[in-house]
Amino acid sequence: MKMRLMVAILGAVSILCAYMLWTDYNEREHAIPVDQNEEKPTEPVEEQTEGKIEQAVINTATIGMIGDVLLHNPIYRYPSFDFAFEAVKDKMEGIDFLLANQESMPGGVELGLDTYPKFNSPKHIIGDLQTAGVDMLTFANNHTFDKGEIGLRNSIKHAKEYEMPYVGAYESFKDRKTHRVVDVNGIKIGILAYTYGTNVAIDLLNKEYLVNYIDRDRIAMELEQIKPLADVVIVSLHWGPEYVLETSEKQEDLAQFVADAGADVIFGHHTHVLQRYGEVDDTKVFYSLGNFYSAQPFDYTNFGGIARLTVTKEQVGDEVNVTIDDPRFFPTGVIRDQQNRFKVVPLRDARTIPYSEDWVENHVGVPNW
Repeated sequence: MKMRLMVAILGAVSILCAYMLWTDYNEREHAIPVDQNEEKPTEPVEEQTEGKIEQAVINTATIGMIGDVLLHNPIYRYPSFDFAFEAVKDKMEGIDFLLANQESMPGGVELGLDTYPKFNSPKHIIGDLQTAGVDMLTFANNHTFDKGEIGLRNSIKHAKEYEMPYVGAYESFKDRKTHRVVDVNGIKIGILAYTYGTNVAIDLLNKEYLVNYIDRDRIAMELEQIKPLADVVIVSLHWGPEYVLETSEKQEDLAQFVADAGADVIFGHHTHVLQRYGEVDDTKVFYSLGNFYSAQPFDYTNFGGIARLTVTKEQVGDEVNVTIDDPRFFPTGVIRDQQNRFKVVPLRDARTIPYSEDWVENHVGVPNW
């Protein structure tokens, strides 16, 4: 009896074990296989990305202008002017963009060289100024039409021969509409130029492009057009009463208008003597740079100088910030050398001129450099 019970229990246990093994086997056979290469699902993680730090790109350039270049007798007959600028060439070349007022039109020998009152200068003055460091000429002044339309057109033709950029007087409407914007060390400089009038009047019907007269509507329009193309806009103005050391109310009123219209820098000339530096809101104004190279015999007319400003452009991504600062003025004088030729020298070396660098610094109001 006991033996039968034992056998029955063992049989039941065997059957139970067999059933459990069979169930486990089936579960393994029908389980969904797992791809070992498949990524296991994880809880979503918020990605932390550190913002990129944009590198600031900084460009700097110096801009400047010399005063009137007016070739009186006997200067207008010189076969070369290289000697005339040699003593100040390093200062001129040291400015990244240098503008000059070529007041006597370089119409060339084919029109007959001439001096005061109706100037016509040799074309090589263009190349010699270029060699000395000048980067652009303005032809907008009261002597633009001294030899008529042909005198201006010849001057433009000669500027092109020397590949010297010019501004303020043009050969066509298309030429006037061509914006003068130059890249200087990665900084775009726009240039405009105007004159109060011309000594010789000519018929400008359908030829208004020949010279830019000071017209407030035109100035405002051209500033509006050139501003988006440039980081800095220079306006050259031929203005003011001659031989007067102090600025006039008309100059100051026009400076305010030009500043409000968007000019960043104003370089003035025509008075043939030095006038002060000033600032109209954020606009830097050299009211008159005096004579740079001439043979005028009047008091204060045989010295002038080179104006200079420093432009800094800082760009971070799409954000651009441009500053103009450090106004400077380097005084120069015109003397005769041992060959009795007129030449430009640092004012400190011009012993025949009774005005010192200290006088100039006090009068203009900015330091030497």
